Amino acid sequence: RTNGMGHGSDMVKDIASLDEFASVCAEMADPGSLWRLVKRFFSDRDVKMLSYHADEGQGPLLLGEHVTAEGFPADWVCHYIGAGLVDVDPIPDLAAQMGRPFFWSETASLKRLSDAEADFLDQLKRADVGDGLAFQVTGPKMRNAYVGLGFGHKDISWSPEQVFRLRCAAQIAHLRYCDLTHAQVAREKGLTPREREILTWIAQGKSNAVIAQILGISRHTVDTLTRRIFEKLGVNDRTTAAIRGLGSGLVRVASR
Repeated sequence: RTNGMGHGSDMVKDIASLDEFASVCAEMADPGSLWRLVKRFFSDRDVKMLSYHADEGQGPLLLGEHVTAEGFPADWVCHYIGAGLVDVDPIPDLAAQMGRPFFWSETASLKRLSDAEADFLDQLKRADVGDGLAFQVTGPKMRNAYVGLGFGHKDISWSPEQVFRLRCAAQIAHLRYCDLTHAQVAREKGLTPREREILTWIAQGKSNAVIAQILGISRHTVDTLTRRIFEKLGVNDRTTAAIRGLGSGLVRVASR
């Protein structure tokens, strides 16, 4: 699939070095061209599946809320989005907490899983997509993203230096994407439905831990969205956020 955003296919070519990749990224004029370049770069390095989860929901090829994917089985992608698995997938949240990349198959050994998260990993295993590498890339104003590089069932033996270069390439592309979409994101500063939902619970005095349980998502996700709510509303604490949300009509709390 492509998103029809711009051109630049002439720039999608063999990239021999990280320096060359950075130079070509800087020349990309739109997210569509950048995405095609990234796909080609990683494909040339034995990456069969590419996943990009943008925190702010502004991926270049959106599937559902904020998931961009390439190379995964179509039925798995449809199930992932349709069943709302993005909210129980433990891999992106773990990537945000880890200081190093890890393989998808390591997830269960790296964190204590909820029942929903364990069930997700079982479903992923049954989907038979193989293994992959997970890590986070970071951007300005908390515009971070999860990157998954799937290599299927191929026996991959990337050296630490090769893994580092893959991470660097993803980081370079993410920063260029943030540059390209800065104006668009600035225009779309309204709260998302999920952020309004969290703000509603904040206004009812619920802690982030409790909100995470209510919504069935991770505490880390709630923390991240709460910080983003504060930034969008221009506040620094929960009480002021709740007051501003109630006063502006963003949220409504039913009377008891």
